[in-house]
Order: sequence, then structure tokens, then C-alpha cells
Amino acid sequence: QIEDFTSTTSSAPMSSVPLQFLVNVYSSSSTCGSGPSLSCSAMLQDGSVVYVTVGLLWQESIVATSDQLIAEIVTFSPLGLTKSSLQHIPSTRNWMVTLSWTPEYSQIGPHIFCFSAIDNLELSSELRCVTLIVAIYDCLHGRVTECGTCQCDTGWTGYNC
Repeated sequence: QIEDFTSTTSSAPMSSVPLQFLVNVYSSSSTCGSGPSLSCSAMLQDGSVVYVTVGLLWQESIVATSDQLIAEIVTFSPLGLTKSSLQHIPSTRNWMVTLSWTPEYSQIGPHIFCFSAIDNLELSSELRCVTLIVAIYDCLHGRVTECGTCQCDTGWTGYNC
């Protein structure tokens, strides 16, 4: 039951709607195999924190391996991060995309980036998520704060002082 109230102290709901779930179970003639696996750099391991410099191009590759065809490598990306088309690596069971991103000053701070591979049987790899922290790494007259911005010395202003 989903209900909304006029205030946090109100005990009478303004509206009340039942919540329903539909589960579709089907049988398949194919056996359940294992899904694709991801083999990425140490930088893109689940839970990693990656520092990206504002205004500079960051590139990284995601490689998926499967006995099946990889249909897609899905990504949940910060604004402006692009992904190349899916490419098969000849004579292997590997498929690859290349990520490219040049973050802007307005993007300083943390961004969550997640990805997973899906094969032609619709089996998926594990979902991996990393934190991309956009920061300035050259404060000319000041210091870099833990948020990745410059704290300028007295008399200096601007993004990198």
C-alpha cells in the first residue's frame, strides 16, 4: 500500500494505492550458462576511486569475455562521457569499448560510473561501479581541497588561482 499524507504528523492519508508486482516466469530450452565476464584495468574494479583532471582527456577501455556474442556493454555515465562502438577483438572471445571524457569545471566533484556486459542470450556480467572524482590538480597560487577545487591564497581568484 502506498500512501501520502499532508504532513509528517498527519495520520489520515490523502490517497492510498495498492502496490502490485507482476512476475513473468517462463521455461527455456537452453541451459543457464554463465554470463560474460569483465576484464578491465585495476582502475575500473568495482568500488574503485579514479581521479580525473578537469579539462584533460581521460580514456579507458572495458573488455568483456564470453562464449557467446556480446550484444552490448551498457554504461551509466556522467554527462559528456562517451563510449565507442562495440568492437570484437579478432581471434579471441573478447569484445571492447573505449571510454572518453573531458570533464568541465562545472563537473568538479564525484560522479558514479557503472557498467555491465550483456551477451546475445541476455545474460549479463556483474555490475561494476566506480567513483570518478573530477578535480583541479594545479592550483597556481593556493592548495587543492579534498573536493578537488582550489582554495586560493589571499589576493588570487579563479578556478586555479
